[in-house]
Amino acid sequence: MIQPFDFHLPTRISWRTPVHDAVPEAVAALGVQRVLVVTDPGIVATGLIPRIESALTTSGTSVSTFTDVGSNPTTRHVAMAREMAVDTGAEALIAVGGGSAIDTAKAAAMLLANGGSYSDYQWDGAPITRPSHPLITIPTTAGTGSEVTKVAVISDENEPFKKGVLSPRMYAKVAILDPEVTLGLPAGLTAATGIDAFIHALEAFIGKRTNPMSDMLAIKSLHLCRENLPKATDDGSDIEARSQMMLAALFGGMAMDQSGLGLVHALSGGVCSRLHLHHGLANASLLPTVFGFNVGHIAPDRRRRLATIFDLPTDTEDAAMVDSITEFVRRIGLPTDLSAHHDSLDSAALDSIAEQSMRMVMVHNNPRSADIDDCRSLIEAML
Repeated sequence: MIQPFDFHLPTRISWRTPVHDAVPEAVAALGVQRVLVVTDPGIVATGLIPRIESALTTSGTSVSTFTDVGSNPTTRHVAMAREMAVDTGAEALIAVGGGSAIDTAKAAAMLLANGGSYSDYQWDGAPITRPSHPLITIPTTAGTGSEVTKVAVISDENEPFKKGVLSPRMYAKVAILDPEVTLGLPAGLTAATGIDAFIHALEAFIGKRTNPMSDMLAIKSLHLCRENLPKATDDGSDIEARSQMMLAALFGGMAMDQSGLGLVHALSGGVCSRLHLHHGLANASLLPTVFGFNVGHIAPDRRRRLATIFDLPTDTEDAAMVDSITEFVRRIGLPTDLSAHHDSLDSAALDSIAEQSMRMVMVHNNPRSADIDDCRSLIEAML
């Protein structure tokens, strides 16, 4: 029997190539004349930002650009972007980049409408009462799906731990997707962002808040990742694999936004803050062990579907399922545990990660219930 569910996605999704030609049309549809582009130095170096700026200027739009987004953005980066938006009179924001740039812009857009500092809203803080400042998102990686989600995860400047703020009032107005902007992305970054898309879909599919709409998206995302992530990692110029992975990230992002995440992401926050790892790299390291913890508690019909996706018999034993997931992570060149960091995680660090993980709301969506001792044991088992 289908349980009651809601599926809400107000973001308009535009698949366009080249993306810089599509941006003026999206801005015109918002009816604004002044915009702030939010990005990072790495994206500027690719030459994409000047092309977007030129297209907007030619169309009569006044453009300012904030380029100081950090690789792990904090509340300070959000405050700086918001301040520049105010100073330049920006009527809309355009986020160009991976999850860091998009989340920073999403957070700044929320503050422009609601006031205060981002830390005021983190972890069940102040309520968000007004829709965010208009925002256009342009992802340059195929991973986070942040372009179509209602959450922005930002580290607290005073406590180096990522904290999400989510609200249906935080959706972007438009997401413009162009797989050509991901061509040539280094293999390591392709793999790390791509595995994030895979885990979004996986955790949405096996979690407790599944629904028929998110299942459809998650299953498709898993199939696309399985087939195309190794290809995109092996050959950065494979536009077909890049296109399919951008779809996989989009579908995975939509699925997890509607049905939630699980224990991989709950543990990842503490691991990333402690070891300063890329989010996708941490997720890859956690996936095999956490999947082994969960596999016996996945609903039988969903377990059979996962086996099919991995070209396994539907009655495959738990250990073989875990081996298949592990081999997939290895195939794209990512670590399958945290053994390289065993000297960096002492007993106090393990306790801290376990405590932080239990504060993450997604831990309660995991198919198998986990307590603080489970979290500590899982991290310890990966060392």
